[in-house]
Amino acid sequence: RDETMSSAGSLPIPSKTRWQPLRGGLLNLYLYDDEQFVYEQGRLLLRGNNGTGKSRVLALQLPFLFDGEVHPYRVEPDGDSAKRMEWHLLMGGKYPDRTGYTWMELGRITEDGAAQYRTIGIGMQAVQGRGSPTRWYFVTPKRIGRDLRLMSDTRVPLTKARLVEALGDEGELFTRAQDYREALDRTFFHLGRQRYAALLEVLIQLRKPQLSRQLDEKQLSDALSNALPPLSEEVISDVAEAFRSLENDRSELETFAHMSDAVGKFMKSYRRYARIAARRHADRLRSAHGRYEQTMRDKRSSEKQLEDAIREHGQAAEKLAHLERCADDAATEVRALESSDTMRDAARLDLARQEAKKLESMYAEAQERARRAGRDLERAGDERKSAEARVAASKDKLTGKAADFLEQTRRVGLEPEWAPIDEATALLVDDKEES
Repeated sequence: RDETMSSAGSLPIPSKTRWQPLRGGLLNLYLYDDEQFVYEQGRLLLRGNNGTGKSRVLALQLPFLFDGEVHPYRVEPDGDSAKRMEWHLLMGGKYPDRTGYTWMELGRITEDGAAQYRTIGIGMQAVQGRGSPTRWYFVTPKRIGRDLRLMSDTRVPLTKARLVEALGDEGELFTRAQDYREALDRTFFHLGRQRYAALLEVLIQLRKPQLSRQLDEKQLSDALSNALPPLSEEVISDVAEAFRSLENDRSELETFAHMSDAVGKFMKSYRRYARIAARRHADRLRSAHGRYEQTMRDKRSSEKQLEDAIREHGQAAEKLAHLERCADDAATEVRALESSDTMRDAARLDLARQEAKKLESMYAEAQERARRAGRDLERAGDERKSAEARVAASKDKLTGKAADFLEQTRRVGLEPEWAPIDEATALLVDDKEES
């Protein structure tokens, strides 16, 4: 209970998003002067001996606070007609005139996390000899004990007029039970008049004491059935149409079952074909994917080469531009040098160099001719020596032959006639020496 009490004023606070009872109270009813009952998580447990007033609390709280009717069969759990509502106020003639209240506070947590409260209550005034008490009903977001008090400073319960002043603009006051129930339905249930009335009937039936001993199954079943929302004509028509088409649906279902069996048989053989076909397509796909990956690798390599070539081209273009600038500067310097005296001297020097080169070339040619002449001379000397050797050999041979011949001629007596051979031999020797 401490977890559900607020820090300011020790009032309970809600913990759920649905409406739940937080407090209930009785003022000037039965034996209760001013009594409050704090609910724990929307629940209330009353314990005590017989005659302590447990049944009176239930009778004056639920479902009376949601019904508003004072008939004994609706207020009393046992339906005793002798326990009329004015008896709870006048206590059998103990009080000639008495005003009392029964109230309940409900709360919830809204979507934005804020706490929301509603206090509902019924005020009654009974006068001895006038029968049923006068009743008025209220619904307000004010909280009793903080924003609203049902008693004056002298601890006198508020009349209906004083309650209207206390509620002000924050709350509604009703004089008819039906208007009060409709306000409760709008605030808490959103069921509609018929379903709300059925809900109250179920609560009245279920709260009877010793229900299992005097259980009227048919009456309880009727009450529970009446509490259900009524079926619309559209739903009933849809159900009837569904029953009418049930046979067609059954026939279609059998047809679909046969079709399912046929499809299952077909799929059994088709799956193998599909696996083979899928494998073939997958092989082509993997091959194509491999080619694609290789192409992408080649593409990335080509792109890198292109980037390198573009970078090198840029560097070469920069170098070319630099060299062109250098060439322009050199050409300018060349033109300047060509127009200077030094350049003219250099031109004359070039002519002298060219003449010197020509002379060197002529000198080289002369040396070459001299070398060729020397080689010819050497060859001629070699030939002369060879010729001399041959002449000497021939002379020796001839001298020998002549001597033999002369010797033979002398033997035969012909020496005078062949004397010129010696002269020829001598002449040959002289010619040799001259050459």
